[in-house]
Amino acid sequence: MASGNGKGQIFVKGEVIKTVPESKIVETLIEEAMKLAEQMEADGVASGEPEVSVAG
Repeated sequence: MASGNGKGQIFVKGEVIKTVPESKIVETLIEEAMKLAEQMEADGVASGEPEVSVAG
């Protein structure tokens, strides 16, 4: 997310998906996060603690 000049932009994977007034940033960010979580669940991506592996 980035904001300035009374507007905020929400990014997903480096792409701007929405530009909203500053007063709507938090609400829109939560909505988009919920959409992303639903899509990840539908795609079978596990939620919860991140998995970390160290190669070496």
